[in-house]
Amino acid sequence: MIKITPEIVQKEVSKRKGEIIEWLKSLVRFPSENRFPNGNEGEAQKFIEKECSIIGLKTDMFSPEDIPGIKDNPFWLNGRYYSNNRKNVVAKWEGIKKGKSLLFSGHVDVAPFEPDNWKVCRPYEPVEKDGKLYGRGTVDMKGGLASAYWAIRILKEIGFKPQGDIIFESVVDEEFAGGNGTLASRLKGYNADLAILTEPTRMQICVACLGAFLGDLVLKGKAGGMPFMGYSIPNPINGAARVIELFKEWEKYWRSVNKHDLFNEPGKELNILLWDIDSKIPGEFTQMGNPLMTKISWIVWSYPGMSEKYFYNEFKKFWEKSFKTDPILKLFEFEIIPTFHYVRPWESDLNDSGIQKLIEVYENYTKISQVVSGASLSCDMAIYGDQGKMPVIILGPSGDNIHGSDEWVLLEDIYSLITIFIIFINEWCG
Repeated sequence: MIKITPEIVQKEVSKRKGEIIEWLKSLVRFPSENRFPNGNEGEAQKFIEKECSIIGLKTDMFSPEDIPGIKDNPFWLNGRYYSNNRKNVVAKWEGIKKGKSLLFSGHVDVAPFEPDNWKVCRPYEPVEKDGKLYGRGTVDMKGGLASAYWAIRILKEIGFKPQGDIIFESVVDEEFAGGNGTLASRLKGYNADLAILTEPTRMQICVACLGAFLGDLVLKGKAGGMPFMGYSIPNPINGAARVIELFKEWEKYWRSVNKHDLFNEPGKELNILLWDIDSKIPGEFTQMGNPLMTKISWIVWSYPGMSEKYFYNEFKKFWEKSFKTDPILKLFEFEIIPTFHYVRPWESDLNDSGIQKLIEVYENYTKISQVVSGASLSCDMAIYGDQGKMPVIILGPSGDNIHGSDEWVLLEDIYSLITIFIIFINEWCG
């Protein structure tokens, strides 16, 4: 085994850059889309399992539904299907002693490629341009998966012998507020002394993430009617236009009553997203007239420490007042319907020894201090902490257009992450 220093690691990574890019391109070419309630992760997972086996890792593949009792767990999300060969891949490098263990984790499912206004490349035909790799899933989050895999692979190739176990996993069904894949691995016992989740954080070490509430606001009116009889019937689509305006007022209020020290940078404020509007009732023919209802689908993000009860009390109070006093909205009835489940926020203990060691390695390598922050995204972090009983951080590459066209990842961040992970593994598991 060669001596592991930052300079030597950089050299080992540098001479493999071409292989790393081609490996990531191969993974991106698999259209492992999550099209709720189904998914297409199977072929990508077979590729990852084969690659892990080739370098000598002990692999395990299993469906979330294979875990006894998982559907009774409070983190389980009903209504997902796994018959399409949707299986987690867990690869283990057993330590030669009972040293400190480490888990690298990421999800292989990607958002659907629509809306289809891709210009740099087709979604699953990755293109390298100006130091970026374009394609669906490059930054969310196959780039992070590649970083963890290649850190382990390079250590294997240079003869490193870990004292503690190193686990690498690629889980299914994270998108669309999922989490069942992550939950399955935790309940099967693939846990460690520290978990690193390689979601895209723009190279910030994040010890916390946002939570997400998802739901529908439904306006109900009187269906039918054309303006032929000398009077008009209130149209819930007009009411929806007013609701959309008032959602900005809700966002201002929500930000004013919620603060968190890890989310005080510009761009990390709490946001809302209105992502769908519909006036059709499933199975009914839609004619040219006032619809019976209009449904607006929304996401509201929250900081760690938030409870579902507090949010819904505040949210319902805001809309009850609006529908009672607003001259447009008081013409309609309304209903708030939670959908999916609450994607819970999480905050790890900053003083954990593994987290402190990672911060030390990161700062020594990058020469950047004060790298700790909160991730301005919602993910499965709470499942690692709550169900896996692990300290967990999120650290991943920079990129853009997540869930949008021409998604890309910064390749230099991939190389930096591989280097940082190798140095950390040497100090933590060596």
